[in-house]
Amino acid sequence: MNPERLFDLAAEFAQATGNAERFHAHAASTTDDGHTVHNRSASRWEAIAARRREHLRAALREGLRGTVHAVPDDELPVATWRRGRVEVRGTTLDGTRSVRVRYTPAQALAAGAALIACAAITDEQAGGTLNGILAAFPPNPATGDEPASDEKDPA
Repeated sequence: MNPERLFDLAAEFAQATGNAERFHAHAASTTDDGHTVHNRSASRWEAIAARRREHLRAALREGLRGTVHAVPDDELPVATWRRGRVEVRGTTLDGTRSVRVRYTPAQALAAGAALIACAAITDEQAGGTLNGILAAFPPNPATGDEPASDEKDPA
């Protein structure tokens, strides 16, 4: 879709929304027959704004249709976001567009567990390159591989 057309649709939506708000304000400040007239005008502009919003959404969906391929953000791939959300951040392969996926805490936990499981399976098939980086339990430096214990050997 032509960016000029998207801009025009956004401007038409903004104008209709502004007109509706203006007529609501006029209705609130009048007490005579003007109140009813302004309320009707506000309702008419709200309906126009709703139609224009749907046209804008449809144009955006059409213009942005298709799969977006992205890579994780180098600086902050995962962050907390407003209202208890976890955000996964990325950028398109050419770096021109940011991509965000927002999860609830439960969704983030499930996605994280799935990522770990898939990484483990994929790593195993690729020769186990993560084993040295993410060892399950590092050895205890005091006794080698065995964990330290306060118990004495039986006599």
